[in-house]
Amino acid sequence: MGALMRCYSHLLQRHQLATNMVTSGCVFFCGDVLAQQAIEKKGGRHEVERTCRSTFLGSCYIAPVITLVYNLADKVFGKSQTPLNSIKKIGLISCFSPFTATLFVTFNNILQAKSSDYIIHYIKQEAPFIILTNYKIWIPTHFVLLTFIPLSHRVLVSNMVGVLWTTYLTHVANRGVAREERDVKRDLSLVSLEDNLHSS
Repeated sequence: MGALMRCYSHLLQRHQLATNMVTSGCVFFCGDVLAQQAIEKKGGRHEVERTCRSTFLGSCYIAPVITLVYNLADKVFGKSQTPLNSIKKIGLISCFSPFTATLFVTFNNILQAKSSDYIIHYIKQEAPFIILTNYKIWIPTHFVLLTFIPLSHRVLVSNMVGVLWTTYLTHVANRGVAREERDVKRDLSLVSLEDNLHSS
């Protein structure tokens, strides 16, 4: 285990972004598999395309954003790990959280070729719950990370917590796929009808 951690630390120092992309991709892979098998009980009906999509977004979108935000927090507030400094960094990181989670859901729907009306409607419906859950999980996690965990290991530790978070996130991000789209289209039609009535 020690040799594995030393290898991981060496890779982070030499190739921080690439290493984070690989580890985050693995986390999102595990998270989506858990979501489909443990929560949605899909068994042999597992959606491989969805798992690949989640893995891609975790690797190519989430990992670069997390790496950028952590480095920015350290650059702005320094690398001191006092509780006060950690709270300052959490404030900065929390500003990015709503955008990061909402854009994940947006990109997930774009990759499925969903219409813009569907995506907007879906975000209005799900984003508040995603953001609230994000804060419940990540504010205490970030306090521990920023106060006690060295910079070089933060993404690894956050990825451990991230398995639980991504299980929830990929489940919610794809929940609209499981529902019949005609329900969403019906809601959009009702909204359009109300707008027309008000305008007339």
